[in-house]
Amino acid sequence: MSSISHIAKNLVRTPLEWTAAQFGSHRRKSTVPRLWVLMYHRILPKDDPRYRAEEPGMIVEPETFGHHLRQLQRHFTLIPLREWIDRWSADRPLPAKACAITFDDGWADNYEYAFPILQREQVPATLFAVSHMIGTDQQFWPNRINDLLRRPPRHWQSIDWLQPLLANPAQVPDQETIAGVIQHLKQHPDSLLHQRLAQIDTSGDGGGHDAALMNWTQLREMAASGLVDVGSHTCHHFRLREDLEPKVLIKELEDSKARLQAELDQPIELFCYPNGDVCDLALSQVSKLYKAAVTTAAGINRANQLQPFQLLRIGVHQDRSDSADKLGARLSGWL
Repeated sequence: MSSISHIAKNLVRTPLEWTAAQFGSHRRKSTVPRLWVLMYHRILPKDDPRYRAEEPGMIVEPETFGHHLRQLQRHFTLIPLREWIDRWSADRPLPAKACAITFDDGWADNYEYAFPILQREQVPATLFAVSHMIGTDQQFWPNRINDLLRRPPRHWQSIDWLQPLLANPAQVPDQETIAGVIQHLKQHPDSLLHQRLAQIDTSGDGGGHDAALMNWTQLREMAASGLVDVGSHTCHHFRLREDLEPKVLIKELEDSKARLQAELDQPIELFCYPNGDVCDLALSQVSKLYKAAVTTAAGINRANQLQPFQLLRIGVHQDRSDSADKLGARLSGWL
């Protein structure tokens, strides 16, 4: 995006954000209890080498995250997601405006940077872990694509399925272009993408960063803290679409729950759909195995219209939440 268009976009967005922050749903009273579920992925400082190698929409900086928690405490009752669901299921009183913090995947930086802030502010959260990737050096396929395209062009110029997606195959693409490539590739089944990546060398990291998830010792410490509840995010982050074999889909749901319960010695009662994808079979199986599940669909949950296995969330990342007005605009449900 050019600097001129960026400035123009901000000139339009800033007054809209202020209006939404001041007068949005989070500022209004309601006779129906409401639940905001915030969706975070990575918490990284700007000088961390992992920061520049990640999609911008995945990151919030630690200082910003701390500001978020303090701002949220002024407007909401911050509550563990499972507690809110338990109260709703038992028809017990609910806070008028509740907010639950969630993290997807189980990144090591959640332990390094987010966990100390949660402890300092005494704010509960739910972490959805990809069970069979915890404690390994495995990467999600978008990170492998990211790493590959950050390497010199000779490493990927001959890959025919990537070439049509790159405007200049002779030049290392910028992060915005890489994000576009990843978004385009999401139309393909995970099995095909993993098959294609297995045929090429993606071991080079394109920037010397470590994209690993946390290990079991770290996850156990978080789970034992009393602040962090752990939920399932499948075994391998396979998207639960109709193109995923039914037996694989069911195994991803059952085995992830079993593995997390065995490793953490705690019940695993919440689920998160990878990439927000959910087919009919997935919805049916999740409702048998878990108490509730979160999607990536944007919105605010109302107790009288709740779909417990398709809970709405509000995605949060640095560019759209690095000020009180920007976060307020996200919470408004308008922007």
